[in-house]
Amino acid sequence: MTVKKLVSQHTQSVFPGPKLHLDADHANIDACHVTADGELINSPSYTRSDQERHRLQEYHGACTSTPIPLLPPHSTLIPAYSTPRYWETLTRLRLVRGMWLRPVLEMGVSEAGQVDTERWVSRQRRSWCVSVGSCNRHQGVCTTVYRGGEQGECQQNTMSGAPGRQATLHYGVVLDVARGRLAFIDLNREIVLAKFDEMFTEDLYPMFGVSPLPDPTTLNMKLVSGEDIDITDTKKSLIHDALT
Repeated sequence: MTVKKLVSQHTQSVFPGPKLHLDADHANIDACHVTADGELINSPSYTRSDQERHRLQEYHGACTSTPIPLLPPHSTLIPAYSTPRYWETLTRLRLVRGMWLRPVLEMGVSEAGQVDTERWVSRQRRSWCVSVGSCNRHQGVCTTVYRGGEQGECQQNTMSGAPGRQATLHYGVVLDVARGRLAFIDLNREIVLAKFDEMFTEDLYPMFGVSPLPDPTTLNMKLVSGEDIDITDTKKSLIHDALT
């Protein structure tokens, strides 16, 4: 089988992927909370429970309830492990008092041993993410991909940084554990932001971060996965590009 046919098959098999769930029990409730509808909100939760000692302590956000496993040793690439996975976030963001020089949101992936070691995935080793925030390079709001704490190229003019401005930001992740491919998509711009070939050494956790109040922003982030994803020809094309 040719590489082209293999990639084409992988692109088709991305849909529908397994559904992911934000882990409300382990979110950092000092910075955010997960609603009953599964949205991540950048305000603290005042609900405490016996599970508090297991909550994230450093990270400003949440992870999924279960990790994405690596291939088993000596795997024969059974379908459950060899099929690429895809998920999205849809975030409604409002700037109350303008943008600060810090991330306001991020979505990405961390190896299990790095989860909750920093306030932001963008600062962690063995972690990859899309980050949105005020940029001191361009004096505006940029979308940037980080890999192992290293900042990549900025996509400028993500939104106006003026007080009162609103935007809906839409990003996607393509992960092929079998091939070691990870890519990020900007669905508003309809571009692949970055793609990486990696040697993963641990199970992977999808990560979702928000800048906590009293930041001058309010946001609601929704994780979209599995059969909830609206599959379009544009998305299929972007995912194909991400895998090639």
